[in-house]
Formats: sequence, C-alpha cells, structure tokens
Amino acid sequence: MSALTLEVLRAEHGDCLLLHHGDDLVLIDGGPTGVYDATLKPRLQELIGERGAPLFLRIVMVSHIDDDHIVGLADMFADALEETGAVQWQAGELWLNAFGALTGGGATVETSSVQSAALDALVAKAPGKESEAIAATVPNGNALVRDAGALGVRRNESVGGGLVETGDARTSITVQPGLTFTVLAPAAKRLAGLRSTWESWERDHPAADAQEAANLDRSVFNLSSIVVLAEADGKRVLLTGDAGSDDILDGLGIAGLTGVQNVDILKLPHHGSRRNVNPGFFARVRARNYVISANGRDGNPDDPTLTMLCDARRGDDEPWTLWLTYGGAPGDGKPGLHERLAAFFEARKAAGQEVDVRFARPGERHTIEA
Repeated sequence: MSALTLEVLRAEHGDCLLLHHGDDLVLIDGGPTGVYDATLKPRLQELIGERGAPLFLRIVMVSHIDDDHIVGLADMFADALEETGAVQWQAGELWLNAFGALTGGGATVETSSVQSAALDALVAKAPGKESEAIAATVPNGNALVRDAGALGVRRNESVGGGLVETGDARTSITVQPGLTFTVLAPAAKRLAGLRSTWESWERDHPAADAQEAANLDRSVFNLSSIVVLAEADGKRVLLTGDAGSDDILDGLGIAGLTGVQNVDILKLPHHGSRRNVNPGFFARVRARNYVISANGRDGNPDDPTLTMLCDARRGDDEPWTLWLTYGGAPGDGKPGLHERLAAFFEARKAAGQEVDVRFARPGERHTIEA
C-alpha cells in the first residue's frame, strides 16, 4: 500500500472507514445498527487472519455520536468484552468527544438528569426510525466510554484526556512517526457557545421538554464532529464527519492552511448532504478522490451536492474520481437511488462532462490509495 490508503466499507447510511499507514491502522466510525456484524467485524477478522491476533488499532475515532457513526463501534467494544478467550484486537486510544464534556458537565459526566428524562420521554413517543436514532446516540456514547474503560483503552490520551478540538492555533498530533493528524474541528470557541446554550436551556426547562431537548442534542452532535487532516509522506486525506463546510474552512484557516488546498482524498461531510457544503467549499478544497458514504436514505447523496462538485471541476484537466458506496446497480441502496444517480451522470455526460465514478458492489469495499 502507499503511504496512506483509505478503505471505505459499505456502511448503509453511515460511515465506516479504515485508514492505513504502513502497518498502522486507524478506524474511523462504525456505521449504524447491523454494520458491525455484516461488514466491520468480517473485515477485522480478515485483517486478524493476515496479521495475527491481537490486531492493533492505533486509534479508534468516533467523529461524533450520531447513531450512523457510533453504533457499530459500540457493538464492537461490547463484543470484545463478551469474548471468552483472548481479545482479538487492541486499541491504542479512543477518540470520542463525550456528551457530558461537550455540554460542560465534565469528562466523567455522561448526561444531565434533565436530558436523560427528555431522551426517555422522546424515545417512548417517537416512531420507528426516529426512536431508534435517538435511543442510539447519547446512550451508545455512554456505553462506549464505559466499555473502553473496561478494556483499558484510554480516551483522548493524545490531547491529555480532554476534548479533541482546535483552539486559536494549529493543533497537530503525531499519531505515529511519519503520520500526523491536524485537528480542524470542532473549534473550542464553537463548543464554548454550545455549552452556554445548553446550560441556559437546562435552567429554563426544569421540567424536561422532550422535543426541544432532542433538537438541541442534534446541534450538539453535529457541532462536535471531529475533522482531521491526515498527512504522511506528502499525501493528504481529509476526514470530515458530519461537519459543516464553513467550520472545516475555518479550521483550515486556524491551521494556517490558506488558499486552495489540494488533498489526495476528501471524505465529503454528512454523506453528501446539500446542507453541509457550498460551492465555495469545493473551490477551496480540491481532491483527486472524493468519497461519499451513503445508501440513498434522506436523499443522500443529494443531486445539488453532486452538481456543486461537478461544476467546481468542469473544464479541469486534472483527473479526479468520485467513489460511491451504493447505487451501482438497480436495487442497490434505497429504492430509486441507482436510477437517480444514473440519470445525473448521464446528464453530465450529455453536457460534455464525463465523471469517473466508481461504485462499491455488495460484499465489497473501496480501497483508495492517496
């Protein structure tokens, strides 16, 4: 493999990524319910078969605690605790911005009594998909913190056990000699404002209003997305979680990375949602490889996002590739995804822009060399 290689596992509507640097491995997110058993666990077992046990994961990183990113990792840690023999993998550390720390309760506080009551009430009321999502966010983060402690995996050790965040100056961490992570988000200033908002809400709502609490929780999750620029031997991979493009660009500025930034791999934020990008983002961040992990749920990837990306590269002589995890054949992903994507790329071709698009097939994954 090259200096940096990104494996993109099919993770339904979520993210599940493996970053390789030589023999070093970093696992980023684990997808929603079912992805661990169907996809992540089999891939880890393959690697264990190749390298032997225990498989060492330099960092296990939770970009943020939304269910489509954290559930697979919570399942993975719980599974390790249930093993009767020797644990098959070890992690150097866990990167996770826990809810209690994000909202000012301290690193050891899981959640406030107000929020616990709000979550319980909302889960009881919410139907189907919404109930599942709410039930899997904060509680799964809490479970992952507990299970990591039981397995002896230290949380956020590279930053002294506090939040993984960026301040007023560049925040770069040597993951391993030759591999650095520059943290671009979340911003400490943004999180300070978020904590103030949460504390004010708690004071004004002694009796928990379930829907309002859930709405505020959602802003907490998105604003807390860990964004890192991974660099090794001149290769660059930008991992964005579900962050907004403005926060990512602000983080680049804080890190002193001004002007157009060329990266080898860009994982688009929030599964290609139009709500998280704008044309300025694609003008400022240019990649040889663009990755979108999405199965069509909630309309992701959005056609407007694909349009912004393609427009930014129209007439560009430099080759680039778009990697999609679902939609390469009829019935792959949510209903209508294949047909919508096929129509989009056919229209671009008819307009004189043929996009090099690669789809992962069922049972396969993307392996992209930086």
